[in-house]
Amino acid sequence: MSPKTAKTLPAPVCPYTYGVSLLYIALALLALPAPALAQMKYVAVVETEIDGASGASTEITPAEVRLMTAELRREAVRNLPRGKYNIMTSETVQSQGSATLEACAEENCVITLGSTIGADYIVRGIISKLRVRFTLSVEMYETVDGNLVASSDPVRSDNIEELVEKAAASCASIYRKFASAQSAVSKPPAAVADTAEEAPEKKAAPKPKPKPREKPRMWLSCGAGAFYAGDYGGGLKWDNGERVTMPLSGGGAYLFLDAVYAEAFAGYRYGGGLWGGTDVPQYVRPDMSRSCLSIGAFAKYPVSAGSVRVFPLIGLDYEAAVSGTLRVNGLEFPLYAASALSALWFRIGAGAEADLNSAVYIRAEALYGARPANGFERGQAQADRNGAKTGNAVGVTVKAAAGIRL
Repeated sequence: MSPKTAKTLPAPVCPYTYGVSLLYIALALLALPAPALAQMKYVAVVETEIDGASGASTEITPAEVRLMTAELRREAVRNLPRGKYNIMTSETVQSQGSATLEACAEENCVITLGSTIGADYIVRGIISKLRVRFTLSVEMYETVDGNLVASSDPVRSDNIEELVEKAAASCASIYRKFASAQSAVSKPPAAVADTAEEAPEKKAAPKPKPKPREKPRMWLSCGAGAFYAGDYGGGLKWDNGERVTMPLSGGGAYLFLDAVYAEAFAGYRYGGGLWGGTDVPQYVRPDMSRSCLSIGAFAKYPVSAGSVRVFPLIGLDYEAAVSGTLRVNGLEFPLYAASALSALWFRIGAGAEADLNSAVYIRAEALYGARPANGFERGQAQADRNGAKTGNAVGVTVKAAAGIRL
């Protein structure tokens, strides 16, 4: 018995129908309200179509097509009122002619198909591809006249799994909007307001619910890049306002491991700088250089902005000095206790990344940091007879890298 027949001879939808007696069915039919059954609408979700001309068919398997169709049907069950809409099962749709809307350019095709499978509304999804990104659009037709009654905004992704997730949210939205619109049409006209003050309240439309923020997908990735880091300030200062700074700036390379909300890295940096200050003559300004290994970790929260993801960063990194040299008046003095130049940095900043394809992306980061005095500066302050104190040290770091998803 087709769903259209069920409109005139209503039967309860029950998964145990084949094991129920005829007497039980008759009693159940009498118990159901006839007006509710007369208004029941049947919705068929037909097989998702693949736009072969776009090249999508070569990268999507039949199992993935079935998964997408099942997701569209599942969202219809969740979001269309059960008392008004009966979502036809895949077995029912297929048994009525393996329904598909492929090549349905005219509305008569939709009308004929709806009559064949006994559906009041037909829902279909279409997947196409542009370069490396898949696009899904969902359409809902009324089979009485073939009119398009609802459609989704296109959802895009570079992999089919994410496309299925986005399709669920998009379909839920159009199903709810469709059901709301149909309820508004079926409601009787509101009574005329008794007073002029009541009319604006009845005409006011309900505020739309804000769309939930899309959460980033979880994945692991790794990559490599180059960076520049500047260590400014530091050194010593005195109560009379005099100061000696010991800057250490330079660049290096690093490797990173990323888990969407966290980033860990390790790198190597070499750099140096001339001491400066009010009581250091230009011709005797010491020149310090240092090489170090850096390790650290940052917390981050990516937010999509079109094809680019931006994210704030906050975290720590530790620079472990492995060698150091001090040059004064042309003489060179190796620092045997180079570890005294090691430093712990607290950093905050932001970054952005963009996909080159479904696996490879590029990234840039900018960070501002501060550190406590290192061992060398503390030692110089303790050895000074004029009450020297360690100065404040800040720095900036700029990174550029490429990564690949694992």
